[in-house]
Amino acid sequence: MADKPSYIGLLNAIANGERGGAKIFKKWAEATTCDDIRPTLQTVAIREAEHSLAFEKRLCELGFGLREKENPELNKTVKVMKSDCSDLEKFEHLGYGKKSKSEQTDALTKLLEDATIDPQTGALLGRFICEERDTVRRLTACYEFLKKGAAEPKAAASEPNLERLTAQLAALSEKVEAMSRLKAVR
Repeated sequence: MADKPSYIGLLNAIANGERGGAKIFKKWAEATTCDDIRPTLQTVAIREAEHSLAFEKRLCELGFGLREKENPELNKTVKVMKSDCSDLEKFEHLGYGKKSKSEQTDALTKLLEDATIDPQTGALLGRFICEERDTVRRLTACYEFLKKGAAEPKAAASEPNLERLTAQLAALSEKVEAMSRLKAVR
């Protein structure tokens, strides 16, 4: 077996974190009385679960299994999400409203700093980053909606270049996968 890639721990941490996120948002979606934010919470729960499985699958493809790690805060957070606290209080429990714009820097791009990441893992991380950013936009829109007490949550503003960037990422992923297949044939 080849040397253990340097990013195995990262993939494991993401898989575990997303598994916990799926539990949090699933329980919250079940408990909310606000029909306006429920679809977003359900979407996020499904997305988190899918991310967890995708990263666990990638670990297996690389010859490593998921090392489950307990998060001591998870049960406490799930308990809050199932409680009769307001949805606004639940957002604030997750940190919404506490961080300034300067503190909300995009740490996601640091996930790609490891130059040894293989193309397939890089494509997975790229998709993950884009979806996590979209999740933050959606949840922020719900939080702002609840803060204002508005009648209808505003859809998260779509960045003008997001669709173009997503299409470019998909095309690049296809090219990388084709190159990987060619390399495997040789």
